[in-house]
Amino acid sequence: MWVDAICINQDDIPERNLQTANMRAIYQHAASVAVFLGLENNRSRAALQFARDLNSCASIEEVRRFVGDRDRKESIEGLVTLFRRQYWWRIWVIQEVSSAQEAVVYCGEDEVPWTELDRVCDLLLEASEELQSLFYKHPSYIRTLTHGGPRGLQLSRFSPNLAAPPLLELLLSHKSKKSTDPKDKVYALIGVSGSVDTFGTIDYSQTMREVYTHTAHHIITTSNRLDVICVKQHDISQYSLPSWAPDWTRPPSNSGATIVGLHHHQPPFTASGSSLADAEFLSHGYVLKASGFILDTIESVGMAYKPSPRRPPSDVAPALNVFHDWWNIFVGSHSNSVASQAVFGRTISCGNWEHDDENLYARKLDAIFALSDEVLEGSDMLRLDPPSRSSTNSGFGMMQLSGSTPSLVASEEEDQLMYNGDQEEKLQLSAILSAGLTMNRRRLFISQGNLVGLAPAAAEVGDMVCILLGCRYPVILRANYQGGGYKCIGEAYVDGYMYGEAMRGLDDGTQEVRNFVIH
Repeated sequence: MWVDAICINQDDIPERNLQTANMRAIYQHAASVAVFLGLENNRSRAALQFARDLNSCASIEEVRRFVGDRDRKESIEGLVTLFRRQYWWRIWVIQEVSSAQEAVVYCGEDEVPWTELDRVCDLLLEASEELQSLFYKHPSYIRTLTHGGPRGLQLSRFSPNLAAPPLLELLLSHKSKKSTDPKDKVYALIGVSGSVDTFGTIDYSQTMREVYTHTAHHIITTSNRLDVICVKQHDISQYSLPSWAPDWTRPPSNSGATIVGLHHHQPPFTASGSSLADAEFLSHGYVLKASGFILDTIESVGMAYKPSPRRPPSDVAPALNVFHDWWNIFVGSHSNSVASQAVFGRTISCGNWEHDDENLYARKLDAIFALSDEVLEGSDMLRLDPPSRSSTNSGFGMMQLSGSTPSLVASEEEDQLMYNGDQEEKLQLSAILSAGLTMNRRRLFISQGNLVGLAPAAAEVGDMVCILLGCRYPVILRANYQGGGYKCIGEAYVDGYMYGEAMRGLDDGTQEVRNFVIH
């Protein structure tokens, strides 16, 4: 059957009917698919015009000048709102877009080709410095503009060119999507994944515990990897799932910022080297027996950072309080040297701050300490041994502003002071907001052997930092769980052990593989 065009408002059709009607086949054979985002409002017309004008830029330099023009800030904010409309969050929409030969996006009376709107994300990514300058108080805007909207419906952000990516990649790419039936967070992706012929029966009569446990079981057995056990969507305990099986339901809207998992890091971490999982399943598939070794045991932990959803992102006082708590714990076992500051900087950012020059870590920490002097003035928070700011402030500013062009006004001293003050505020806020993304739902830990890392907020003193074969990330396990087994608390960033360094212990005999029975 060939369809000349198809225009469907997803809100008018039950999601279950979309599956039973084999909508994927319909979209594959449609000559064109019309995507209706809704009526014109919240500057949507200006946003789509901005998208057209951005696509007409002749060079990357022109793109950056265009985006950096403050007169267009409202249009870009309109694009943020457009990219956050409900359409983009529906799980079944992924089949519609991934299967379409051609698509046109409509909003009110405006229209724009899907490919043109999708290209906007790439162009805005090229102008990320200009976006950071405009929205330094709202880092989530930048994420929406570069990874939201049409880019959020890309089949897999990890393997964009694969026609049928691995199921775990799809689940990670779309874990924030909404579905009326929580089972559809998995079932809606099976047909466009590499698991279409191996997953088994799509059975809505199964319980959520059965569906999500089977999903994790399937991913582990078909990939020979344990990465799936590290996924953590939220802190809600429901469905009586094993601790190694992720709950794929979308976090509640009042739960605050979502957890930024270690799978976002590029290049990918490889804590267990190139090893494959050595795993088997017990107790009818609800207990995982996996091989690995203990890297160390947690000796001390910092405060858990759980930002309140009621506070605006620009309110950095809670993050600064946790930052100081972590710093105080850190300097209790490490020096205040530039090398140590690099360790601390890499750790609180989960490795996202990566600099060859260790002084750059010190400068970022220095910016955070400078901001806290103002924000936490009068606070009773104990602040120990802050990094020296005598030689880093000006360098930090010059480092960050290397790609920026100041306004060419008369170079009067007071104008320059005002400009420098504005830039300093941006730099300070950018540093703590950047760190806050990875600090979220985590806590600093120091191990008995003085390893430094970030663990899930639920981690405790006495938990074990483990390397499991076939897992890209170190894992926190808790012993003596349910009669002598282990509970998986979640993934961990351990500075200096994210790229297979711990595996050398197996070669030199200092580490020995053992089994962990994880409930």
